[in-house]
Amino acid sequence: MQQNKLHRIYINKDIQIDEKIEINIEKTIHLKNVLRIKNNQNIIVFNGDGVEYLAEITYLEKTIVHIKKENRRKTLDAHNIVLAQSISSSKHMDFSIQKSVELGINHIVPIVSSRSHPGNYENKIKHWEKIIINAVEQSNGLYIPKLSPIITFDKYIKADNLDQYYKICFHINGRSLNETDKSKNSHIMLIGPEGGFSDSEISSLEKFHWNIISLGDRIFRTETASIVAQTILRN
Repeated sequence: MQQNKLHRIYINKDIQIDEKIEINIEKTIHLKNVLRIKNNQNIIVFNGDGVEYLAEITYLEKTIVHIKKENRRKTLDAHNIVLAQSISSSKHMDFSIQKSVELGINHIVPIVSSRSHPGNYENKIKHWEKIIINAVEQSNGLYIPKLSPIITFDKYIKADNLDQYYKICFHINGRSLNETDKSKNSHIMLIGPEGGFSDSEISSLEKFHWNIISLGDRIFRTETASIVAQTILRN
C-alpha cells in the first residue's frame, strides 16, 4: 500500500487546488473494480510535474476528483539516466521497463538491434506507456519517464544529440567500471537483448566512441542488467 495507505493515480491533465476533474470511463473502471476505491474516499493524484495532491473521489453521473490540497512535491533528480534497451521478449521487456521506472529512470529508448526479439514493435508502445504509468503510481514517483519512439541500433548510436551524455554499453567483454564513469551527471546505458550484441555492433559502438563496460564476471539476463546498471550508476 502507498503512503498514508492512500492509492495514487496519474491524471494526464493540469491540476489546481480546489479544482474538480472529470475521470474517464477506463480510469473509473480501474478505480472501482481494481483498486476498490469507494465514493467520497480520499486518494492521491499527480500529473507527472513533480507535485502530488490529496483529492476526494465522487461517483455521480460522472466520476469526479476534487483536489483538496498539495500533498508532496519534489524536484527532478539532477542525475539524468537514459535506458536504451534493445527490445527483448515481451515478458523481459516489460520487466526491464517496470523495474527501471521504479528505480527512477528518466528516459527509455526501445532499440531494434540485430538480435532483438522479432515482432510488431509499434503495437507495444501503448502497452509500455501503461507499464510506465503503473510503475510510477506504485513506486511513489512524481515524474513520468519519457518513452521515445522505437529506433534502430545503427541510427541511435550515430545520433548527434547524444553528445551531452556519457555513453555506456554494458557488455561482458568490456572494461571495468571506474569512478570517472560514475561521476557524470548524464548517462545513457545501452543494454543488449537476450542474445547480446553482435561483434559488428560492438565494433560500431567503439567507432562512435561508446564506452564498453562490464558489469562484472557474471552474465546477467537482459532484464537484470538494466536494473544492476542503473543501481550502480546511481550509487
